[in-house]
Amino acid sequence: MLLSPPPPPESFRGEAERAPRASLGTGALLWLVRHGRVTAPDVAYGDSDVPLSEEGLRQTEAVARSMASQPVQQVLSSPLQRARRLGEAIARETGSPVLLDDRLKELHRGAWQGLARTEYAERWASERVSYWNAPLTWRGHGGESEEQLVERAWPALVKAVQMAGGAVGVVAAHRQVIRSLTAAAIGIGPGASHRMDLEPAHGVLLRDAEGGWIL
Repeated sequence: MLLSPPPPPESFRGEAERAPRASLGTGALLWLVRHGRVTAPDVAYGDSDVPLSEEGLRQTEAVARSMASQPVQQVLSSPLQRARRLGEAIARETGSPVLLDDRLKELHRGAWQGLARTEYAERWASERVSYWNAPLTWRGHGGESEEQLVERAWPALVKAVQMAGGAVGVVAAHRQVIRSLTAAAIGIGPGASHRMDLEPAHGVLLRDAEGGWIL
């Protein structure tokens, strides 16, 4: 069960066009990589600092080894241990420095944080219409909206691109952070971005092209 809202209701009229965020034009490649599986798979943990499972630890090392030959200049990582372990492993394998950045923490889910996924899904079902009426600014759980998440995390993405120096940079983070930043970069709304499948220990590759971001 994914920690995402249910599909839009039939009455949903679609989203207004969303302009993509401006690129820096450095030509850099930026990997946005999600951490491995955690020990709390049945809980809506949000930005709680839950550890990796044994499987997640193995996934972390596998991802790091897969990037060993890439010219990574800098790794920026969420300080939450599940992402930090990934950032540190990639830095070790690539010989690059790692920097922790609080702005890359996962979405804060307010009063829903810590709920069992079954109850979490029930609450989403009751808020479905409200959410899809304003998906970027909805805060029905009292936590962060997607708009707030992007505003705090986007400067960290820009910093990662600048530190990549035209080569390769890595951001070690979380599903909602990566989904929201990718959507903002290429200009797609929540309806499309929630259909993006990003399993643990997988990533998204963005190019900071002169004419705009390329996925």
